[in-house]
Order: sequence, then structure tokens, then C-alpha cells
Amino acid sequence: MNYRKWVQDELRGFSKSLGFRYTPFKEIEARISKLKSAMETQGMDALLVVQKMDLYYLSGTTQDSLLFVPLEGRPLLLVRRELERAKIDSPLEDVIAVTSIREVPALIQGHCGRLPSSLGLELDLLPVREYARYEALFKGSRLADSSS
Repeated sequence: MNYRKWVQDELRGFSKSLGFRYTPFKEIEARISKLKSAMETQGMDALLVVQKMDLYYLSGTTQDSLLFVPLEGRPLLLVRRELERAKIDSPLEDVIAVTSIREVPALIQGHCGRLPSSLGLELDLLPVREYARYEALFKGSRLADSSS
């Protein structure tokens, strides 16, 4: 038996009894497709989702994570804590652990084969200190506002 499926089924039953519902893959897929259309219109190669509400909306999990969405290819969920729970919560295929924010560019490069030339961030909510950190991590990328 597939362990992940077994745990998901067990948690689903328990969660339903408490009124919780998982976000279906087709819904997440439709949301990401709409997002990619907006990214293309704004000239963004990729988006890095860091805010909890946006993360939940686009991945289905509220675990401590980052979501990398390339214009071409599949999203990558980078989980800082509770990897197993994120794999259960999220219908996304590419869910991996990250122990340090400094690992993120290398993990993205491994996932896509390159770093994005233009990277969207939620600048309406991102603290300046975090913006500076991402600016240092993605030196060759133009950081853009993905708030809209």
C-alpha cells in the first residue's frame, strides 16, 4: 500500500468529521493556470510566493513554505517545516524540504535548469528586510511586484 495515500485517506476521514476539506488538484491547477496568464502579461518568468494566504490559495497547504511558480513547467513547493504534512495537504507533485533560505536558488535551478531572469514577489506585503534578502539571493534576476 502507498503510505502517502494511506495517510491522506486517514486524514481525509478525520478532517471531514471536523469539517475540513482539502483543495482538489483541479482547483489548484486552474488557479495556477490563471496566475501564469497574469505572469506572462506582466513579463515575469517566475513567481516566488512567500505570504501564507497566497501560499494556501495556490498550493493547498499552510505549512511553513515557499512556492516557486515558473511560467513554463510545474510549481515547486519548498517546505521549511512539516514536509510530510505539506505532502498530504497539497496536491502539487513537486514538494521538497528546504532547511535554509540560502538553498532556494540552487533548488530552483535544479528544478528548472536555470534561475529566472524576472522573479515576481508580493511586494505589497513583503518586509524590506526580506526583499533585501531575496535581492541578494537572486542577483541576476529582476525582482518585480506580483501583488496584482
